Formats: sequence, structure tokens, C-alpha cells
Amino acid sequence: MGKDAYAPTDRFEELDLVDLDGAFGILDAHCRNLVPDLESCLAFLSRILRDPAAAEHPAMRGWVVPLVRKARALGPFHLQCLDMAHRLFGDADAGRTLERLRAFPLDASLYDFTSVMNDPGKMERKRAKIMNVLARTPGHVLAASQLLQLDYYEGRERGGWRDAFVVPPFFRRDWEQRLFLHHAALGDAAAALELLPAVEALPPSEPLLNLMAELHARTGDTAKALLRYGQSLALDPRQAPVRHRMAELAHPTRPDMRLPDQADVCICLYSWNKADDLEKTLAGLARTQIGRARIRILLNGCTDRSAQVVEAARALFPNSDYGVVSLPVNVGAPAARNWLGSLPEVRASEFVAYIDDDVELPADWLAHFLGVLRAHTAATVVGAKVVFGTEPRMLQYLYRSFSLACDRGIKLTDPCQIAQFDTGLYDFVRPADTVMGCCHLLRMAHLPGGPQFDLRYSPSQVDDVAHDLALRVQGREVYYCGLVRCIHHQNTGGGFKRRLTSAQKGQVLGNDTKFFYCFQPHIERIREIVAEAARRDAAPAPPAAG
Repeated sequence: MGKDAYAPTDRFEELDLVDLDGAFGILDAHCRNLVPDLESCLAFLSRILRDPAAAEHPAMRGWVVPLVRKARALGPFHLQCLDMAHRLFGDADAGRTLERLRAFPLDASLYDFTSVMNDPGKMERKRAKIMNVLARTPGHVLAASQLLQLDYYEGRERGGWRDAFVVPPFFRRDWEQRLFLHHAALGDAAAALELLPAVEALPPSEPLLNLMAELHARTGDTAKALLRYGQSLALDPRQAPVRHRMAELAHPTRPDMRLPDQADVCICLYSWNKADDLEKTLAGLARTQIGRARIRILLNGCTDRSAQVVEAARALFPNSDYGVVSLPVNVGAPAARNWLGSLPEVRASEFVAYIDDDVELPADWLAHFLGVLRAHTAATVVGAKVVFGTEPRMLQYLYRSFSLACDRGIKLTDPCQIAQFDTGLYDFVRPADTVMGCCHLLRMAHLPGGPQFDLRYSPSQVDDVAHDLALRVQGREVYYCGLVRCIHHQNTGGGFKRRLTSAQKGQVLGNDTKFFYCFQPHIERIREIVAEAARRDAAPAPPAAG
């Protein structure tokens, strides 16, 4: 295989496919879609700083300074962040902290949680090892920080170990910052607000200001939320999600609840041997305001009690045109979507909604979606903010955009940050290149042949992404509506807990390769889309001096 041949890449590995200009381009796309977390800050910093051309690159300081600032704020006890702040920018406070932390040695294996994310048993064993360290040294601030991280992954506001931890006086300020990050990110407003005065005294940083803003928004103080977000944008105007969130806070979107009764909508579901989930989904759908929408359900070769479930659910929709298609075999997700989309009554609809058989939707979901498509007449698709089913709600999928198109790979931005809870930061409406297929609404006038989900991605995965991206290549628009929070029970518990079998890994890799070669002929068009998005989401120019 030649050196320029395509090979699948994992998260951030696409940075190795490009030169430094390309790396800055991917970084720009990332920050226009997501607010960087600690992992992404470190990944981009590592790529930039190891490049021999970095020191002379004109974008170097403009990107590295804010990335180090963000990383330093997100990791007050992260040794690599402290070291970069000290070495690159002479941060004396970081240097003093590093020196004091040498008194608290911790085995390197106790910093790495990636190996235990998919195994609760391993995670608990690692927790026990760290707790033993803390038991021997009650002021071991590094051990305490790692335990707090494990609490965060498990959604625990306060682990029992906190009673035994004695904060060394030198680290009190940093520990209060670490606690604030923990409680604010989990949505524990009461505990975070108690720590707010201490955090407000710290040097300003985007991560802390953004969390403060959502705390104020959650407690109803919109003016303070806008103030904090404004301060964050002053530090880094490139935070496109913050600009979108500020716009929503300043002018809240009110769904028109008349739209579901006015629009011609067909809601489609398909299912394969998930009777319990299907039963809950249909019961939940009946509690939402769907107006006069028709409902069509396809049973994809089900051999469980799904047929009984859908017949019993008919009574939940007494005023709806409710129909069931039962197939003798499982034809896979793309074919199921196409089958439903080919039904004459679906083809004749103004809009078709596809929802999965394991979701919970808010009452106003359809009104919000219809409002977005009515407001943006060039848009073909609108989708939801998707979260996992556990409490507190962890983000599963927001939206994605093209970030790279070259001969060795076509990549999208991450759908969300890994292991990040829903603080409200992404509650806004914005254009994107693709949204998640578990809950989305399509405008049929833009699909004269009906929805065409690619059968090459059977039995599942990627077909919904590829459908949106094919529309984008054709010049259509896709929108994300974060005001609709879809709870998706697939793999509930957090994306990092998912364990793939060898067969599933093969399916993922196979679809990834298919995806590249399907879109390879459109590389120039994809580059145009990336450039258009960069212009659309570019930070506004500062006002001219008067």
C-alpha cells in the first residue's frame, strides 16, 4: 500500500496526515464546533509543539497561548499542563505548584483511565489503589484529584473519600478550582455556587467563565450569564458555540405549538427485537405534542413480542393515522429507513421524522423542529441534541462538520467531547453538516426520490451521517436544534463504556473505508464546504479604533 493510500484514523490521528497549516485548519474547525476540553487542548498542543516549523509559524502564538490557558484552567493538578505553562510562558505560579507536587508521588499507571473505561470492575480496582494512596497520605492532592475524576465519570457529586482528604494549605486555591470544575460540569449548581467567590478571584479563563455563565443561566440570572460569556469571548473570540449560546440567551426561541397541527408530518420508526424499548418509546411519543402527524412503524423481522407491543400502542394514538409494516427478515437500518420513506403516504408528506425505538423526547420536539425548517427554507434536515439515559445526562451527540478533505482521509469534527455532561452550553440552533439519525426531521420537497439511505452501510452505522453529508455536497442545508434534548438509551452509561466485539470493530472499520471512497470524488466540493463554514463562523473583527 502506498504512503498516500487511505487508512482509517482514530480521534486526532488525522493531525498526522497534514502539515502544520493543515493542523491549524483542523484546530480552527474543532473550535468553531466545540469548546475545547482538556483532551483536545493537549492533543492539538502536542501536534503543534512537536513540529519543527512551529516556532516560525505566524499562527503559533495566537493559538498556543489560549490553548495553554484553557488547559491550565481545566487541569489545575495536571502535570503536563503545569509544565507547559511554566516552560513556554514562564508561569511562576505553575512552576511553584509543580515543585510542591513533587512531594506527592503517584504511580504513572494511576493517571491513565483509558484502559479501565470499558470495564467497571477494573475502574473500581483502580479506585481502590488510589484510595490506598490517600489513606497513607491524607493530603495527597494528586490522588484526590484522580478520585474526583473517577467520581465525575460515574456522575457522583461527592464520593465518600472526600471526608478523609485533608487539603494542604498551599493547594487550597487550586483545590477549590478543581472542585468547582467538578460540580459545575456535573450540573450541581448548589455546590458550584458555594465555590463561586473563590473561583471569581482566579485569573480569568474561558473554561471557568463558560461554566459560571451556565450556572447563572440555570439559576435564572440571564444578565450575569451573558456577562460571563462576554468575558469569555473577549479572551477567545473564536468560540463559535459561545456566540450561538449568547444569541439564544439574549433572544430565547419560543416554539410555535400550533405547527404540529398545521404541518403534514409522518413519524417513522423501525425496530428489531427491542420490544421493551419500543414499548417505552411509543408511550413516550404519545405524551408529546405531535398534532395530526401520521405514524408508521416497521418491524424489521422481529421474533419477540414487538408485534403485540405496536398493536397495543395503537390505542395511545386514537386521533392519528397509525400503520404498521411487518417484514419477515431484518433488512438493516438503511433499507428500513428507505422502505418507510417509499410508502406513498410518507412520500406525499411535507415532512418525515425518523426516530429510533429507544428514545425519549420532550413534549415540544416537533414544534421546535418544524420551527427551524420553517425559518430556514433552504434546510433539508434538522436534528436534536442527544444525551445518554443516565443521570446526570451525558452528551452523546451534538452535530458534526467536515474538518479535513485530502487524498489520505476525509474527517469530521467530533460529535461532542467524550465524557462531558450536558451543562446547557450547546442549547442553541445552528447550521451543521450532519446531525444524529436517532431523532431528525426531513423536508420531503428536497427529496424528490424520497430519502435514500445508502445500503452499503448495512446493517447499521454511518448511513444517517452519509445521508446528511450527501445533501450538503448537493448544496442543501442541515441544522442542529439543541433546544430538543433527545434521551437515547442505546449504550446508556456513557460512550467511553462501550465495548465492541471483533465483528463490530470490523463493521466500523469497513464502513469507515466505504465512507471515504464514497465521498472521495467530492473532495473539492467538501473543501468548499469547509471554507464556507470557516467564513460563516469566523470571529467578528474587533471594532475599529475611534
